[in-house]
Amino acid sequence: MKNSFLLVLLLFTLLFSKAQSNFKPNTAYVQFLGNGIVLSANYERQLFKKPGLGIHAGIGICGEAGFYWNGTSRVTIPVGFNYLLPLKNKNKFVDFGLGATYAKSDMQVYMLVEHRNPNYVNTHYWSVVPSISKRIATRKHMMYRYGFSPVINQYGFIPFIEFAMGKSF
Repeated sequence: MKNSFLLVLLLFTLLFSKAQSNFKPNTAYVQFLGNGIVLSANYERQLFKKPGLGIHAGIGICGEAGFYWNGTSRVTIPVGFNYLLPLKNKNKFVDFGLGATYAKSDMQVYMLVEHRNPNYVNTHYWSVVPSISKRIATRKHMMYRYGFSPVINQYGFIPFIEFAMGKSF
């Protein structure tokens, strides 16, 4: 009986250590809508050996009128934290995030909110971007994520559905 218990414990330890070695703490990904406002390239790092708390930063692009690029594109800098909550399937997570995005000029999405006050002259813009999404990691270390990530800034609450795809390493 004691030998059976030790054998089960040894097998469990080997399986558990293998599952940990499959986890890759770094992810590079492209995101459409979400923390980069329209389109961004990002790097994420999980802070511990298991999925959980992570940080991310990137560089993005946003047209002054949302998707209208005609010479009005602006650089955005998204940064933030996220927490990966594992689901029953070890390759799927609920991804809770809180980010902030900086841009040197206005990031109003004209399609979703009324036009800004023409007398408004602020040249530094911050948006807060909370998110909740479903994250899927494949056996080949590809990452796919989709979810809800509203943008909150001086124009109020702008709802976005985000999509992200990248590679973990």
